[in-house]
Amino acid sequence: MKQGLMVRVRTLNDLLTCSSLAAGDRKRSLEENGLHAYYAYPALALFSISTAEADLWSRRFAVEELYAVIKRHGPSNTAVLPDDKGHVGVIFSWDDRESITELYNSICNEEHSFNPQLISLGISNPYLHLSDLHHGYEQALLAMQHRFYQNHSQPIYYNSMSEYASDAEYPQEVEDELLYLLTSDSITESRATRQAVNRFYEALTRNGSLPVKKIVDATLQLLVSLQLRIKSALGQPHLCRTPNITALMQLHTLDELKDAVCDAIKGMGGTSHASDTLNRGLIKKAVTLMEEEYDRVSLHYVAEKVFLTPAYLSSLFKSEMGVTFIEHLTRIRISNAKKLLKHTHLKNYEVAKRVGYHDSRYFSQIFKKKVGLSPSGFRDAN
Repeated sequence: MKQGLMVRVRTLNDLLTCSSLAAGDRKRSLEENGLHAYYAYPALALFSISTAEADLWSRRFAVEELYAVIKRHGPSNTAVLPDDKGHVGVIFSWDDRESITELYNSICNEEHSFNPQLISLGISNPYLHLSDLHHGYEQALLAMQHRFYQNHSQPIYYNSMSEYASDAEYPQEVEDELLYLLTSDSITESRATRQAVNRFYEALTRNGSLPVKKIVDATLQLLVSLQLRIKSALGQPHLCRTPNITALMQLHTLDELKDAVCDAIKGMGGTSHASDTLNRGLIKKAVTLMEEEYDRVSLHYVAEKVFLTPAYLSSLFKSEMGVTFIEHLTRIRISNAKKLLKHTHLKNYEVAKRVGYHDSRYFSQIFKKKVGLSPSGFRDAN
């Protein structure tokens, strides 16, 4: 075995994101971890479970239970690994794809187990080599997210999806219509509200389905904009009920999102003591972006995504989180750097670049200040 090639595989991402591993080395890495390693046209299935609970521990428990069930029911000629985003991946041979459907049915039908409506399964295209399977990971993620446009749960193959539209124009005219309904008291007419919300999403997807993230971002923009405009129009900011954006972002289908948006919009004219709900939702959205794109985000980038000015986001972040934006981003980057130093053989400058520092010397200074050891010292200690 060549020294310096093996990666200690704990997650699917450990296996797939290390570009230095060729197909044969990936097979050996799987074998080293006691996992099935030989596939004819390998493909990837990604399972996910949606939970009503928003807290991290409930989510983690549900994923661990899902992982255990998949290990128990999964065919012996597969490799089962969690990823670092709360999904469970199954590497399988394309000719055995029916066994993945049978596995999905077993999970959904097991007594005292999961609600089938909460299980999503995305399946990638097949590849010639394990070394190409990182493309399959992205495909399986997209396939799994496509369930958003369906009203029932079923396995979704990437090759069965139509292409997403590249972009869409924000339906400003529908936002204006909803503002009129709010300020003219016509918002109590449920039919008018629903029709306007339907038109909003129809206009948004007139060129085809959009990636779920873009639908979520447009929904957030609609609610934030209406919230600010209704406060300004009524001149009574304390009387405008704030929508629970965190709950909206956890919905599973477009129809569920439409229902919740209708309720949120109709509630904007009422009263509420929870005037900070919107702010908490925006900060949670900002933190999620930081955790998912820590290698490239900046204050201006995140502010644009949550439809706030950088100055306002900076002030709001400090107020809600107790630390500055850059302090929290540094924590995230250093945490991920520690994982890479501990579990891969990437050089220090490669680790620095992976977590968003293009100056390796500055990265070393920040790392030592936060951890108490240099990157090399931390690697040696682990």
